[in-house]
Amino acid sequence: MSATVWICKHQALRRNTGLTPMDFSPAEAYGKIRFITKGDMPGNSLGHMRPVWAREVLEFVTEYNPLTDFIVATGQPSSIFAIGHALGIAGKTPRFLVWSHEDNHYHILDGVAMEAEHV
Repeated sequence: MSATVWICKHQALRRNTGLTPMDFSPAEAYGKIRFITKGDMPGNSLGHMRPVWAREVLEFVTEYNPLTDFIVATGQPSSIFAIGHALGIAGKTPRFLVWSHEDNHYHILDGVAMEAEHV
């Protein structure tokens, strides 16, 4: 079984020269990269994009394996919260990869270990 690194959305950095796509290639050391959604959660609840976004999140929750997979939290905070909430409803604990600018690599933030500390 191979690991997957789930990235909340395609993300670009604002630079003086315009938008530059974020480089997620260092996360490939932890598994195959897949994006959970194509964009942030739509703000208009009556719009046609909200069900599309929700289907993308549901597909992720169904496929996410808390024993092998990781999440890179990018994008809109409410989207990250909604994705985490959907995982919680499904009873799946997230494992995050957190980028360290000081070390120039990802660190694992394991939700299972965090839960054990508070038992």
